[in-house]
Amino acid sequence: MRVAISMRSVHGSLVQGDMDVIEFLKYAASLAVDGVELDNIYLQDAELDYAAIRDVLTETGLKVSCYDIHHRMETVKGGDRQAALDKIKEELSVAELLGAEYVQIVGEVFESAVKASDIKALILQLVEMILPVLHGKDLGLAIENPKSAEFQSQDMAALLQQIDNPRVKVGFNMANSLLAGEDPETALQNLKNRIAHVRAVDVRLAHQDEEPQIGDYVGCVIGLGLVPLKRLFQVIQAQGYEGWISLEFTGLEEAHFGTEASLRNLRQSLSELHYEELHPEKFIESL
Repeated sequence: MRVAISMRSVHGSLVQGDMDVIEFLKYAASLAVDGVELDNIYLQDAELDYAAIRDVLTETGLKVSCYDIHHRMETVKGGDRQAALDKIKEELSVAELLGAEYVQIVGEVFESAVKASDIKALILQLVEMILPVLHGKDLGLAIENPKSAEFQSQDMAALLQQIDNPRVKVGFNMANSLLAGEDPETALQNLKNRIAHVRAVDVRLAHQDEEPQIGDYVGCVIGLGLVPLKRLFQVIQAQGYEGWISLEFTGLEEAHFGTEASLRNLRQSLSELHYEELHPEKFIESL
């Protein structure tokens, strides 16, 4: 499995202008990761030099694990549909230019009143709009599992079966399933053989003096929270997954510290997983 860093790990630095896209790529390269997960929300400057970004990717050897796009429910309805389609065409052109393997629909945080049927309808509308634009492009489509108790892994699996297109799979966010009230391991089992991209994210319960980010939770250094990182790696390896693990740090700690601490923990988990694979007898003895 190859490791990437998500741009959202340094969200504050990017939106405040303390770091630009080129600087992010160089930062990721300094961490000796295999790739980056790029996000359209940070690449919307009209003066952005995409050719320069592509050159830095080539120089550093970084690959683009996926290119994230964001389309909310209200933007694909009625008169907004054509504008959304035009934006999708631009986004997919950028993803292709930068050599992304997947374009990923990033799920919004749905209110509890939003029904599963509404979420399903949104995803189907986006897939219907995106698939024709993918024709002739070397890109797959990943749908991130949303943070919704109304639309869990069994619903996503059923929807993918309905879509029935090998180019459409899941971008599995480890924390989202937990935040949706589902066991992440169960979610992985339900989505077996349908996963195109994995995002490693961790959360913990907020302390009394902290303002929660989602529900009762805040992000944290990966490996120190409630997401069973090592067990989930064991499950996806057993399923034969050999794709990307993209690290996204969302905690309250300083972003560079949190990203680098998360990367150390992620690499340690992957190293232990590899050791167990090479020495199964020692792993069994330790149980």
